[in-house]
Amino acid sequence: MPQKPKISVLIPSYNGAKFLRDTLNTVVTQSYSDWEAIIMDGGSNDGTLEILEEFSKQDSRIRYFSEPDRRIQLDEYKRL
Repeated sequence: MPQKPKISVLIPSYNGAKFLRDTLNTVVTQSYSDWEAIIMDGGSNDGTLEILEEFSKQDSRIRYFSEPDRRIQLDEYKRL
């Protein structure tokens, strides 16, 4: 069984293409190498997914998941 990385970097994302490439480059260029990056995307439509696909193909330590947000609407929250 493969050993799990010591550090998990969790990155939330929604239409963050403008900043995502710099964010991922910062993680990838760290001198410490025993990490994984998990990006949770809320269904972006601004090129974010293309960037995530590019980085995940280049580095197996990068994984991402994308699905539309399931936020509770304010009126539903008030009823709880």
